[in-house]
Amino acid sequence: MLIQTKNNKQILIRKLTETDFDNLFNYLQLLSDVTKNRFGPHKFDKQTFADLFSNNNHWGFIAIDMSSKRIVAYAIVKVGYLEHDAERLRSYGLELSHQTDCTFAPSVADDWQSSGLGNQLFQFILSELKSKSTIRRMILWGGVQTTNQKAVNYYQHNGFQILGTFHYNVDNYDMILNLYPQATI
Repeated sequence: MLIQTKNNKQILIRKLTETDFDNLFNYLQLLSDVTKNRFGPHKFDKQTFADLFSNNNHWGFIAIDMSSKRIVAYAIVKVGYLEHDAERLRSYGLELSHQTDCTFAPSVADDWQSSGLGNQLFQFILSELKSKSTIRRMILWGGVQTTNQKAVNYYQHNGFQILGTFHYNVDNYDMILNLYPQATI
């Protein structure tokens, strides 16, 4: 999908392919230390990409600046939930499912944050999930740091609800989105 941002840049949003691994590696290396600290669903090396995306349980999505051919946003979706989070998520009253739940972790390059690009990428991902999968709920991968108000606002703007707070290095919110709001979470 080709979009135009607020600053009149053309961006291509699509699923990640194996041919994108070098570009993705460069994208992740260029993130600031602050952004890297807040985005950490996996290691930032090419072998990890190959391992994650070699099966159908992980889907990558990217946004590419058409003028520079540089990845400027990336998100990963894992089908199902993270086993080490299951007990905590169940404590909120959730009945978890590896068939209808997914775990989501987005990132946007530092110089592209607050440009609306994250919302555009998220809408593309939602469309893909609704049309090509049985996914009904999205859980944040590792939650979101409670001090990262910009990200908390982004998630709430896109319909996520706070389930509760947990501590891992810092305080984090567990958040969830029901892709079909008329159904119950």
